[in-house]
Amino acid sequence: MIQRQFVRIGKRHVHYRYAGSGPVLILLHQSPQNSRMWLSMIQRFAAHYTVIAPDTPGFGHSDPLPGEQDIDGFARATLELADALGIERFALFGMHTGGLIGMHLGWIAPQRLTALVIDGYALFNDAERARYTGNYLPPFTPSWDGGHLRWLWSRMREQLYFFPWCDPSADCAIALPPYDAAGTHAAAMDILDVGDNYRIGYGAAFAYTQRQRVAELACPAWLVYRTSDVLLPHHQRLPALPDNVQCVIEHDDVDGLHRRMDTILAQASAALPDTAIALGARVQDGWQRQMLATPVGEVGLWLCPGRDGAVLHVHAPGQTPLQPAQVAADTRTQVLVELPGHGASSEISAAPDAATMQAALLAVCTTLLDGQALEIHAHQGACSYLPALLNALPAPASAVVLHQPWLLTAQECATLLAQLPDPAIHRAGGHMAEAWQWERERHLLWPWLPPGVAARRLVAGPETAVVHANVVELLRLGAQLPVLFAGAALPDLAAVFAAMPVPVFVVFEPEQDYAGRMQLLQQALMA
Repeated sequence: MIQRQFVRIGKRHVHYRYAGSGPVLILLHQSPQNSRMWLSMIQRFAAHYTVIAPDTPGFGHSDPLPGEQDIDGFARATLELADALGIERFALFGMHTGGLIGMHLGWIAPQRLTALVIDGYALFNDAERARYTGNYLPPFTPSWDGGHLRWLWSRMREQLYFFPWCDPSADCAIALPPYDAAGTHAAAMDILDVGDNYRIGYGAAFAYTQRQRVAELACPAWLVYRTSDVLLPHHQRLPALPDNVQCVIEHDDVDGLHRRMDTILAQASAALPDTAIALGARVQDGWQRQMLATPVGEVGLWLCPGRDGAVLHVHAPGQTPLQPAQVAADTRTQVLVELPGHGASSEISAAPDAATMQAALLAVCTTLLDGQALEIHAHQGACSYLPALLNALPAPASAVVLHQPWLLTAQECATLLAQLPDPAIHRAGGHMAEAWQWERERHLLWPWLPPGVAARRLVAGPETAVVHANVVELLRLGAQLPVLFAGAALPDLAAVFAAMPVPVFVVFEPEQDYAGRMQLLQQALMA
């Protein structure tokens, strides 16, 4: 089973996937993807190896490196990860940008590698690097109207028609099968996961000027060029290689590459001791990210250990998870959970209905916070999960704080659900524009009323960055979006909250208090 975890290195968190046992094989992905691209490869090699696939700095769920980003920094960050996990020697496989990182790592620390395999070693010349750096990586800046999503959709499709994608001349035309709509969506989500950070890996690769160091490698290395790879012509640019570095042309695509690796890894690991490596969660002081196994799948969270009680924070469904800077400092243990379907919890296969949410929250409470006086903070639609959660807790909560709870009638719930954006992936990317429009306008119109003057809210327009972050969560949810909101938009909750057997408090801003219902609930709780 493939598992996921975070490790904090200094102030930076690194997200990685792992499976198997035995000698270590580390996989480094290409830009702008992340470790998710290696799921099938992890499964294939985990039968004989401990396979670890990190998100490189700034991609997936890993924090970027501080300061200027370059291949040397990426390579040293990989060594820091190995050190943090207690790994002395390992085999390394990298594709494209991951291959450059692997080569540089092999050059600066050859004693750490049992074998280096690179799928597509890029040797761009100065003219190519200048052209790619100038036009290949435009800033990815959200615009108030969502136009950046249309650009992104077109750009991801274009990369399979031209290389580089930004040059539509006949000389740059390539013959690759175009994405279907789902493939374009998946490629776009890799960019949306990291925003403008997508330029980090690409930029570091294009700026790297020490490619000829491949001729100085002292570790066993294989440079594999698949005939289907756009980098195939680059094998002709290789310098004279030492005997320990081999260049191979692979005609049987990925299957042939993997068969070659079977032989390479078996030879490289034959003399290595079979040492168990602890890859699970680590408890450290201060805020740390973790993955927690629950009955409904792995849940991502932020944890800050404390004393004399605990506080659980549950973000609004369909919105970006809370970050440590958004909650008040507290001496108690604090947990910011990322609801199933959101953030690092987005890979859970269970439907994000109320039962899944309650099961995930209960697992967090009983695994991490059991035995501590527990205060629960929930935001907007997440407040609807609390009555069932409180009933399931082994001990009563000390208090509940409702932040802008949804207090709706049955008709208002039905109207909200009927007006949700259609999550079905559109062949031209229209579903992204629809999600953007709904997310922006829910700040301007009460989303549980039919569009009209009565629904208009006379407030300032929402911040574009906030809209963008929430749209990313809506797009992560995909086809499960209606399920999520159906479990959160429940009618007549004011009476339920007033009857909960724990102290209940309501936090709201007057402009967010539809029809004064939060104030009425607050008064009822204080009576």
